[in-house]
Parts: sequence; C-alpha cells; structure tokens
Amino acid sequence: MKICALQLGTLPMSDSRLDYYLRLAKEGGAGVVVLGEYVLNSFFTELAKMPKSMIKEQSEQKRASLSNLARKYDLTIIAPIVQIKGKETRKLLAKFAPESVKYKEQNALMPYSHWNERAFFAHEDAPSVMSFSAGGFKFAAIFGFEAHFDAFWEIIRAKKIDCVLVPTACALDSGERWAELLKMRAFTNNVYILRANRLGKAKFEGVATEFYGRSFLASPHGEITNALDEKEGMLICDLDKKLLAEARATWKFREINSNLNIQI
Repeated sequence: MKICALQLGTLPMSDSRLDYYLRLAKEGGAGVVVLGEYVLNSFFTELAKMPKSMIKEQSEQKRASLSNLARKYDLTIIAPIVQIKGKETRKLLAKFAPESVKYKEQNALMPYSHWNERAFFAHEDAPSVMSFSAGGFKFAAIFGFEAHFDAFWEIIRAKKIDCVLVPTACALDSGERWAELLKMRAFTNNVYILRANRLGKAKFEGVATEFYGRSFLASPHGEITNALDEKEGMLICDLDKKLLAEARATWKFREINSNLNIQI
C-alpha cells in the first residue's frame, strides 16, 4: 500500500491548504497520512502564552476539519493535537478515520528548560502505543520524543507492527541524530518508519530557530529510501510485504528477542 507524510508548518484556520494536500494524497493512492507535531496547533512556545480558550478554539476547528476531510477522501489521518479539558491541557495523537476519531495521549514529554512540555501538559507516565490496521499492514503511531525509549518499542514488538508513524517537531541542528535514531529503530525492529517533521520558526530562550523538515521513510533494513528536503511538500511511499518478510528472515531479530530470558 501507499502512505503519505505531509511536511507543513502550523496551519491557518482555513481548510484550503490541508484539503489540497489530502486530495493529492488520495489521488496518489495513499491510504494513511501523517502530519508533524504542532501543525494543527501553534508551536509549544506560542501555546504557553495563549489563553486556553484560544487553544481550545484552534483545536476544535482542526478536529472538525480533519474529521470531515477523512470522510471526504476516505483516508486515515494521524495528527498530533492539543486538547483542553476542564483545567487540563493534554497533547494527543489523533487518528481521524472516515468512521471515527480515536486518541492516544503522549506519555513521555520533554523536561528541558527551553522546551518543558512535561510541566505544561497533563500526562500519564505509563507508556501506550496507538495501533490500527490498514491495507493489510499493522500500524503504530508514537510521538517523536517517545521514539527514544525502549518501553514503547517493546509494545510495538508485542503488537507485531509493520510500520511506525512518527510525527516530530525537530530543530536545533538535530537532523543527523534523528536520522540515525530512526534508522536504528527501523533496523532492530525490522519495521518501516515514516517520520513527518514540521516546518516553521520558533524562539527558544530568545533565539530564533527553524524547523528543518527532512521527513523520510526508513526501511526494515534500516535505510532511508525516500525523503523530502527542507521545503513544504508531501512524501508518498510504498510499503512492501515482501521486503518486510525478507528483512525479518534475514536478521531474525524478532525471533531472537522473543527467546531472550533476561534476568537482573
């Protein structure tokens, strides 16, 4: 099957750009589309200064739009979204499908002084992974920061996932590090990984920083096979059952991992 990453900055309230790209994704044969972090909502450093009522309005408008567009184009769309519920602000992964909307909360949040999501968002520390099936493949979706932690990959292995969707918001000259991290995760788990990174600018502690895009598909052999540059655009990729089977038969990582009896 074909899947698609949309590489965008924070979207305006109008649906026109999102409608345009989702129409192209459908025409290109994609069944699943993933958006980067802070594309439906303003970036984190801006959210921290916004009234909750404004954040809620932004999120509700985008939730309604994505629900309608998933039905219009018969697509499954994975997109991070911020939720205001009572006094709590939560960061969620949403799965917009033609028949329903489902959510998964981000469990691992960044605690850094220049980007302290952990202090801003309410959260649960127990790791969880969104999963679903489409086109004969098993998908999982996790946030970019969660990709650093083995607990999430243990769940992914247990669910026998074929492709992991990873929305990110990466800047600060981290491009090579992210490529190596996700290539390694794709290789050691023999899965596809589709990473969708955002575009745009933000200020960290008064310093202007640019998000660099470079969304890509990593193969089950741990190789980047498709990638975008640093401009707005879309990446449509093929998933191949034969390649998955070949990688798993060659490296046998899943088989070996299931036989390990680790004692501490």
